Amino acid sequence: MEATSLSDRQRSELNKAVIQYLERKIQNFDGLARIRSELGVSLQEDTSAGIPGNYLEKKWATVVRLQRRIYDLEKEIGEYKELVENYSELLESSGGMDIRRDKLNWLPTRAKNVLKLHKGSVTCVSIHPYEPLMATGSQDGTIALWNLLDLSEPEKVIRNAHTRTINSLVFQSSEITLESTRIVLLASCSSDLLIKLWDCRTGQVIRVLTGHDHLISGLRFNPADETQLLSCSRDKTVKKWDVLSGWCLLTIRGHSDWVRSVDVNATGQYILSCSNDQSVRLTHYDTGAGISLCLGHEQVVEDAIFLPMEANEYLDPLVGISDEIYNTVGYKYCVSGGRDCMMKIWLLSPPDLANPDRPGPASNPKATLVYESKAHSSWIRSFSMHPNGYYLASCADDKLIKIWDLRTLATKQQLNLVSQLKGHENFVNAIKFAPPVITEHVHLEDKLANRKLLDNGIRCYLASVSADDTIRVWV
Repeated sequence: MEATSLSDRQRSELNKAVIQYLERKIQNFDGLARIRSELGVSLQEDTSAGIPGNYLEKKWATVVRLQRRIYDLEKEIGEYKELVENYSELLESSGGMDIRRDKLNWLPTRAKNVLKLHKGSVTCVSIHPYEPLMATGSQDGTIALWNLLDLSEPEKVIRNAHTRTINSLVFQSSEITLESTRIVLLASCSSDLLIKLWDCRTGQVIRVLTGHDHLISGLRFNPADETQLLSCSRDKTVKKWDVLSGWCLLTIRGHSDWVRSVDVNATGQYILSCSNDQSVRLTHYDTGAGISLCLGHEQVVEDAIFLPMEANEYLDPLVGISDEIYNTVGYKYCVSGGRDCMMKIWLLSPPDLANPDRPGPASNPKATLVYESKAHSSWIRSFSMHPNGYYLASCADDKLIKIWDLRTLATKQQLNLVSQLKGHENFVNAIKFAPPVITEHVHLEDKLANRKLLDNGIRCYLASVSADDTIRVWV
C-alpha cells in the first residue's frame, strides 16, 4: 500500500533519491528504466535536480542520529522523573517542610560559581574544616586558594607549587605551631614525588617530605592526631608522616599495585586504601597490620572512603548485624568505586582485639558486599559524604555528579538518586562537600542535639573540579 503521509513534493524527492542511489549501484539500463517508470520519473528527468547529492544516504544518517538523540532524551527524561519522584518522597518523609531552608536535607541544585584560573585539568579540591577557604590544584602544578565568601578572584595563587601534576590537597583541621608561628596548614602531593606543607596565610612552603619512589596519589590527615599525615603512591605503599619533624614514621606495604587513595576513620586508628590491584584494604594505623580486604571490583579502584558511623542506622537493617565491636573500633561500612563504573558498599570485618594494642585480622578478614550498582556510565573518580550522614555524592568521567540517599537501602534495598548535577564539559575529577563547623560535641546517641548542631554548622557548598579546566561551586 502506498504511504499517504508524504506530500507530493516529498514523494517526488524520495523517488528521485532512490533512483539517484540505484544509478550508482545498478549498471543495467533496462532495469533502471523500469524503476523510473514505476516511480513516475521520466528517463529525461535529472535526478540531481532539486535535491543534494547522495541524498538518500544523508537522510538515512540523519534518521539514525535523530533516533539516537530521541533515545538519549527519553533516558534523560526518565532520570528526571525518578528525581522528581524521589524528591516528592523526601518531602513527604519530612512532613512537607521546605527542604531548601533545611540545611540538614540541603541538596545542591545549581553552580553558583564557575571558576577559571588553572591552565590545565583541575585535579583536586579541599575545603577547610572551619575557615571559608578552598584550595584547588591542577595539572599545571598551580595551587589556588579561594575565599568561599568572595569567589570573584583567588585569595592566593601559588605558581609552580609542584613541577608536575598536583594529585591531592588536604587542609589540617586545626592550626599548629611551627617555629613559634601559628599556621593554617595545607598539604599537597604531586607526580613529582614530593609532599609539600604550606602556610596558607603566606603561601610559603614550610616542609618538603620525600621518600616515595613514584608519583603520590593521595593524602589524609589523621583526625585524631593532626600532626600526622598519610600518603599513598604508585610505589605501592602507604606512608605515615610526622609533619612537625618531616620524618616518615611508618611504611605500609599491603597492595601489589598503585595505591590510588587513602582514608582514615574518625578515631584515627584504621586506614582504608584502594588500588590498581582491584582491592580495598583496611589496615591498623599504628602497626600497619592488615585487618580486612574488599574483593569484587573488576578494574582499578579509584576511590574508597569510610562511611560515617551515623550511616549505620540506614545500613544495619540491610545486613542485620549490630555488633558492639564496631562502636569500639569506630568503623563499620565503606564505599568504593572505580573503572568498572560500579559503586560498592561493604561491611568491613572487625579486628581481633585479643591484644588491643596490636589488633589483628578476624577469622574471616574478607569484607561482605552489602550493595552494588552501576552508578555511572564511565569511570567513577571520587566520593564525598554530605555532613548529614545519609547523602553520598559520586563523580565520574561521564561528566556527572550524582547524589544518593543511603536511607532508602533499608526500605527499598537500593540507593535512590536524589540529585544529578550537570554542567562540566569533561571528566569530573574530584568533589568535596564543605565540612560542617561544629563548635561542641555531644554523644552520638543524642540525635536531637546532633541534628541541631549539624543544622547550625552545615555550610551549603559542594565543590567540583574537572578536566574542562574549571572549578564549580554548587549551592
